Amino acid sequence: MEVKRDGTNPPFIMVVYIILLIMGVKTFMPKLFDKSYVKGESFSARTPEGWTIQKHKHEIIFTSAEADIITEMPYAIFSIYAEKQKNAIFMDDFFPEMLAALKRENGKVLGTGDELIDKQKAKWVLFRYNQPDIAVMTLFIVDDYNRLTRIQFVGVGKTFKEYGKLFNEFKKSITLK
Repeated sequence: MEVKRDGTNPPFIMVVYIILLIMGVKTFMPKLFDKSYVKGESFSARTPEGWTIQKHKHEIIFTSAEADIITEMPYAIFSIYAEKQKNAIFMDDFFPEMLAALKRENGKVLGTGDELIDKQKAKWVLFRYNQPDIAVMTLFIVDDYNRLTRIQFVGVGKTFKEYGKLFNEFKKSITLK
């Protein structure tokens, strides 16, 4: 089949171009075609295999299939919340206020630190409640658009470490917009 000299191509050539374009997009932008990725307003993340998802306006909650027999509480819950704030928000003010609020709770701050999530600076806190026996890892990101993003891992005390590796993989899958 030959290409016409007037610049028009036969339909077959156009179909080949479209197929090549789709293959290129699928190769270099796999998240567009991957059904395991869930999108929020300003983020996306890979759903852990076998977990359920609840979507809300500004938050997506990922729940493990395994749950405590007595309390029926899932062994692990991951969530991402992101919302543009009405007033200016600065991490230097926000994070100490959060730590102060946690210290008034029935539990203990086990650690704090810094981390990068999709090349964005995040501050984290690990908190363990006394009753019920749960641990909560929370990461906070405040971006240049005055948006607060909270990434959280809530786990039943005895299985928290077990799900920690999966949470680290989950964090790596997060893309912020």
